[in-house]
Amino acid sequence: MHRSARRRALAEALLAVFREHGLVVAAILVSCLTACAPPATDERPDEDVRPAPELLNRVTNAYPAWSPDGRNIAYMSTADGDFDVYVVNPEAGERRQLTDTGVRDGTPTWSPDGERIAFQSFRDGHSQIYLMNADGSGQRNLSNNGWHDEHPSWSADGERLLFASNRAATPDAPDNVDIFEMRVDGSGVRRITSTPEVETYPSWSPDGSRIAVRKIMPDGNWEIVVLRADGSDPRAVAPHPAADGWPVWSPDGRRLVFSSERAGTADLWLFEFETEEVLRLTWDDEADERQPWFSPAGRRVAYARYRWYPDQPFYEASDIMTIDVR
Repeated sequence: MHRSARRRALAEALLAVFREHGLVVAAILVSCLTACAPPATDERPDEDVRPAPELLNRVTNAYPAWSPDGRNIAYMSTADGDFDVYVVNPEAGERRQLTDTGVRDGTPTWSPDGERIAFQSFRDGHSQIYLMNADGSGQRNLSNNGWHDEHPSWSADGERLLFASNRAATPDAPDNVDIFEMRVDGSGVRRITSTPEVETYPSWSPDGSRIAVRKIMPDGNWEIVVLRADGSDPRAVAPHPAADGWPVWSPDGRRLVFSSERAGTADLWLFEFETEEVLRLTWDDEADERQPWFSPAGRRVAYARYRWYPDQPFYEASDIMTIDVR
């Protein structure tokens, strides 16, 4: 099956899983043991299967997020058996585990002052937006409702959070996922997008005027869409028939980095707003590179590099990488 066709089929499967378990988050980061794993393959399964304990030497590390001072990277990892939030100092190689609940915790993002980390957790039976101090203390549920809320993104002033949620789903549109915002105390929830399609992975521009999202279009394709902060004037940027996702703004707001399968495997690409030029950043034809994040100075991008294994059960292993984008 062609990769784009597999992607559309996988998107439909993810939507079905979302209704029961929340948005399925693919994961990736620092795993020094993947060299011992069997050769990678292009094949993808139709569902997400948790690795058996004896197979955990292939660790999945994902969703890196640089701290505002550039010293640390927060990420999610299966290093302890299930997904938890970790922080690593890339220079010193020091790693700290911040969550340990026996359920999926992940997609961490730092507050602009570096003192707090927002993340999503399934500890309440479904995905909710949580907040904790940068050392892992004071973990608390912000969204606190019966829907699935995921993928938090901070405003530049540190006062609000964007997130994806199915709380607007209806019997006529059961798969609907929209973008919402709320204050960091969980109050003032406001709906940003209102479409029958699925919008996820929101990213606020540095000046707060725009939002980039991954949108599943009516034909099933994934596109990067930029809209105003109030949800108006949506437009696709760098549109392509292949799947695009995980958009993140550069610190100066002039570029977006995202993952795209337009060259076959998932690679990282840059979109320049001024010229509308699309530049390829990575060239690994044997891995999928996803979930990019700009360093505070805008000079480097951290990302997750996935390698897929066809063993039964199917699962992936991934490392956190960085690349100089200058």
